[in-house]
Amino acid sequence: MFTFTCKLFYNSHAVGKDGMVTLYISVYIGIAKARHQRKNFNLSLRWPVKYVDLKKNRVKSRFKGDTDASDYNMVIMSELSKINEVAKIYRLTDRVLTIEILERELYYSNIKKSVIGFMTVIRKERYRNGEIVERTYKNHLGTINAIKEFAPKLTFSEIDEKWIRSFANFLRKRNNHNTVWTRIKILNSYLRIAIADFNIYVDESVFKYKIKPEYRESVYLNHKEVKRLINIIDFSLTKTQLNVLKAFLFCCFTGIRISDVYKSQYNWMVSENFIRFTMQKNKSRRPKTIMIPLIPIAKSLITNIQGGFFDLPTEQEYNRTLKELARYADIKKNLTSHVARHTFGYLFMTRVGNLFALEKTLGHSKISTTEKYAHLDDDYNLRSTMRIQDDFEDQIMIKKML
Repeated sequence: MFTFTCKLFYNSHAVGKDGMVTLYISVYIGIAKARHQRKNFNLSLRWPVKYVDLKKNRVKSRFKGDTDASDYNMVIMSELSKINEVAKIYRLTDRVLTIEILERELYYSNIKKSVIGFMTVIRKERYRNGEIVERTYKNHLGTINAIKEFAPKLTFSEIDEKWIRSFANFLRKRNNHNTVWTRIKILNSYLRIAIADFNIYVDESVFKYKIKPEYRESVYLNHKEVKRLINIIDFSLTKTQLNVLKAFLFCCFTGIRISDVYKSQYNWMVSENFIRFTMQKNKSRRPKTIMIPLIPIAKSLITNIQGGFFDLPTEQEYNRTLKELARYADIKKNLTSHVARHTFGYLFMTRVGNLFALEKTLGHSKISTTEKYAHLDDDYNLRSTMRIQDDFEDQIMIKKML
């Protein structure tokens, strides 16, 4: 628990020659078994010192009908109210309040009503803190713009299951099913942040509305296509093309997400054959550290022996470069950064065939997620099924001879 006071304040040693002083809200927080904290929040207001009443937390009129005094008092009371409201919420929820937390709460106080304002600020903060990658950062803007078009003045108090359904119907008029699913999923993620991190009330019925993505056939490269990519390493590639190619192949042989490759560091190496790191995905909410094998061909692709593994362009240019490399290697498939992870799943299953080992290597929490990466093509299925016949070859030959 903590003790708390806030009141109007001015520095008596900083009275101007004109008799004016700068007004502050002085906050004191006393925390058990810790040093007390004090902070003066500048109101950006100046008033004659002889007309300031600190006991009543107000300024006095300088003359009859002084409208400025009324306006100033409204600002003072509004700021005092904001600060006291934060303290009340933290006390009622039995959480410790510090000056740092109070500053953060006040910073966000102006966006707690506007859903668009909240998502805009939090999106930038998450990207700045490395919680989301550039591609995700851009995808989230699409959701913000969709909400802005549907309900530009949307507040948290307006959102419930009925509103979510209306928003989904609005999205369906111009988007495919999976885009609608993505937009709703992104919105829900920000609503959960608002609830968990900012104590903003959101009607829980919003999460009752369920929409599932439609299954799409995943793109992956087979053994021949991977070999064709390896072969163009000797082509006259630009430095960027070569770096992107090596990074993509590295992902094909390790299963690492591109977001992790961008954050890769040589100190991830815990031995010659293993790297250990905390995955970028869900790092801020559910951090997960994994250790994966590093086979020789993957290790040979690393371009830097200190710092990051690869010198890569932006993700947008990375994916654009993959299209160029696909043409050079005569690959007709649509290459994106995530194709490499699916390719690893295919290579692993066609050579190892252990779904549970693949789950651990990819860092999945559920085997159902891993199954989507366990691609098996028709040729492999035929070869695998033909092995059943191997045990009966002698009998088949005898029958033919009879």
